[in-house]
Amino acid sequence: MIIDAATLDDLDAIMALEAEGFDHGHWSADAWRSELLGADRCVLVARDASVIGVATFQLVADTADLHRVIVAAERRRQGVGRQLVQGGIEWASGHGATEMVLEVDETNAPALHAYEGLGFRTLARRDDYYGTGLHALVMALELAKTRSGA
Repeated sequence: MIIDAATLDDLDAIMALEAEGFDHGHWSADAWRSELLGADRCVLVARDASVIGVATFQLVADTADLHRVIVAAERRRQGVGRQLVQGGIEWASGHGATEMVLEVDETNAPALHAYEGLGFRTLARRDDYYGTGLHALVMALELAKTRSGA
């Protein structure tokens, strides 16, 4: 498996992952195109024979926001998401971020376990974040700055 920067050529594969990845709050192709082309953003894909995972990050001042991680159903719980997040952590640290933040569905035990394993800590709960009765946890990770580029 290879982790590398996504391009517009990956958009169809990303949209296929999006369709299977979430029960609510699907992103449109235009939203993903904005992620791929936006300033201060990093979209990473995991590839085997095809794209099997995607993660997107945005740098805002000295904070990196982890916007989304999606892994193909048949490749979940195999460390793909973890490697994508680690790639984003390296990108964020290299661009001067001092922390990474994210929101995660409080019922998504595999994701919570993975984030905690990477050192994220829970800061708060956002009630009804994903809709009525669907709550999110806000998590953060302190980063070491390595400043490799802007």
